[in-house]
Amino acid sequence: MRLAWIRIRKKPLIAVAVLLFTAIIAMALCGLNRGSHDAQAHYRDIYNTIDVCCTVTNLTGDQSDNLAISADMISLFTGGDENFPDDLAELVENVQIKGSRDFVWNGEKYTLTGITSMQAETSLWAENGCTIFWSDGWDDGIFAGEQSVCVLPQEFVSELENMELPVDRLSLCIDAEYEYESDYFGELEIAGIYQGKSANTIYCPWKTYVTILRSRGRFETADSLRAVLKNNQDLKALRERAAEWFSEPDPNAAGMEEINGYYLALDINDSQLEQAKTNLSNSISVNRIAVFLVFLMSVGAGALVGFLMIRNRRREIVLMRSIGTPNRQIYCSFALEQMMCVIFGAVIGGAYFNWAPAIWLVLFVCVYFVGLSAALLIFLQKNLLTSMKEDE
Repeated sequence: MRLAWIRIRKKPLIAVAVLLFTAIIAMALCGLNRGSHDAQAHYRDIYNTIDVCCTVTNLTGDQSDNLAISADMISLFTGGDENFPDDLAELVENVQIKGSRDFVWNGEKYTLTGITSMQAETSLWAENGCTIFWSDGWDDGIFAGEQSVCVLPQEFVSELENMELPVDRLSLCIDAEYEYESDYFGELEIAGIYQGKSANTIYCPWKTYVTILRSRGRFETADSLRAVLKNNQDLKALRERAAEWFSEPDPNAAGMEEINGYYLALDINDSQLEQAKTNLSNSISVNRIAVFLVFLMSVGAGALVGFLMIRNRRREIVLMRSIGTPNRQIYCSFALEQMMCVIFGAVIGGAYFNWAPAIWLVLFVCVYFVGLSAALLIFLQKNLLTSMKEDE
């Protein structure tokens, strides 16, 4: 140890160069590790925040509205009904449902539409040219509730005014269409008035719509249904459970009414999720390649340092041999000198990242030592005195 320290003091530039090189490599390794963890955390956050939407469609997947989605399939997503299954309810949230029934009022044909939120009906969106004027105390939150309320088109309200009827409540009378049905008589409070494309449509909360249908002895059916996966980690479970009830969209199913017992398909839009996975995989692969190249460079650097050391200190080695110092002791002496610089440099370089991961720093020192040892052992086998004379 003392002899190694004396040599370092005699050749400080070599020691400083080795120390700086190892410090930079150690910092690079720790930085790559930190970058890998940051990338994984970043893509994990993206993965968890991406909305994976599942939409009920026809068998070809090109139609997601004006479908006849039965009550049992609705219950798959909503649950809460002991008469129907709820296989998917615990996996999904923000279920958007829309259902419609035509009825006649004052000789005119209208449509009663129940929705779970305004997101379930695009014609009510402001970006689609619709404006809603809410009555005091009401807002679009009504659609998530069970109140007997409705939103009317401006034209309908104008008719009420012309007929000198109240414009705060709507009395509905829906005649039975079939013998087993009963007529519906009820009142809906007018929570808002809208101006938009659907001038003949009356909107009410989905649960109110269901109540009206069931009062007529009919189970509800939906025109459209979509939901969002609660936890993206449950994507596989969602696919497995959905496979019991839905087909996968197939463009080749055009004109077919059923496939293997399936009448509807479930389109699970996980393309962004797959892209996030791909990006993460690519990032990790690039990081691994960079780490491999750093270690490969470390072997070469160790061998180069060993080669330069022998060339610069051939006279010293010849002198040590002349007094009977065995090659093994010469090797240990020079290797110890270098390892002191390498370890100290790795400690300094890794300190910025709290020496994490320590195993990489240890592996780097070992790899560097392998390259150094290879060069020292090869050159110590040569007749250095002869090579010195040849150089002269």
